[in-house]
Amino acid sequence: MGVVIMCGKQKVTSIRIDSELWKRAKIVAIEEGITLSKLIEEALNAVIGWKFLFSDLSLDIDEEILKKMIEMRQHGELPFVITSEKTAVKIVKEGRDRCL
Repeated sequence: MGVVIMCGKQKVTSIRIDSELWKRAKIVAIEEGITLSKLIEEALNAVIGWKFLFSDLSLDIDEEILKKMIEMRQHGELPFVITSEKTAVKIVKEGRDRCL
């Protein structure tokens, strides 16, 4: 089952974010017909939900590969790239639908 974290109240905040990423996020939100806030909430829920979902699983992971991927992310590099024609939001939604 998918994990969605809802707290009831909304937090008004400000963050610093790469301007190109921000522009791309706006475009995706428009394409998906949702607000930018909703897009960010969905992205955060996906990341946090997966972390909680898999935190208790014992996976056969090569620790060296995992360490290398984490180091790449810490240096702003992408350890892998989604090559689908679908947007990231559509991929997340499809994954979420499969879990329901």
